[in-house]
Amino acid sequence: MSVWSFHSAGSLIFGSGSIKKLGTVCHEMGIRRALVITDKTLAHNGVLAQVKEVLETHNIEADIFDDCTPEPPSSIVELAAASARVANPHAIIGLGGGSNIDTAKLVSLLLAHGGKLDDYVGDCRVPGKIHPLICIPTTSGTGSDVSAAAVYTDSQKQMKVSCLSPFLRPAKAIVDPLLTIGCPAKVTADSGIDALTH
Repeated sequence: MSVWSFHSAGSLIFGSGSIKKLGTVCHEMGIRRALVITDKTLAHNGVLAQVKEVLETHNIEADIFDDCTPEPPSSIVELAAASARVANPHAIIGLGGGSNIDTAKLVSLLLAHGGKLDDYVGDCRVPGKIHPLICIPTTSGTGSDVSAAAVYTDSQKQMKVSCLSPFLRPAKAIVDPLLTIGCPAKVTADSGIDALTH
């Protein structure tokens, strides 16, 4: 193949300590209030606290949804979307592994376009830009922080489904390797295998 194209996040910031750039990124995007979508593990191990500290230092209000689970069921995504509608954030911040980031993508989609999740299942069914989204991965395997896919588990059908659209790529991704240090060994191994097989 002699002609090909490559697309990623709108902008990717990489490097040890790059999480400290989050406040600047938010100001550049005009964000004064954000909803951080994450899970209980990151809320307890100090990673969420690092993110909150950066946001607070830059006078950015942060609401938290920390009920994400692996292979996110549609019920959790809908609960997160309901929290987002109440919080009315300028942006969504997805913090964690692929499941948390996929949840954040889907919430950004529902905030921007309404409807139900299954309205967007399949290829190129997202009609336009999603709500502003910043992704901060804490594992090193899924690539959800730069991909055009969001995967969730349909709670009624009990099956994994995908939404695929260029519009699902985040506006910004901040990839700080230091955030992966506290990952359990099994998660590190699993995410490495995930990267290899992708």
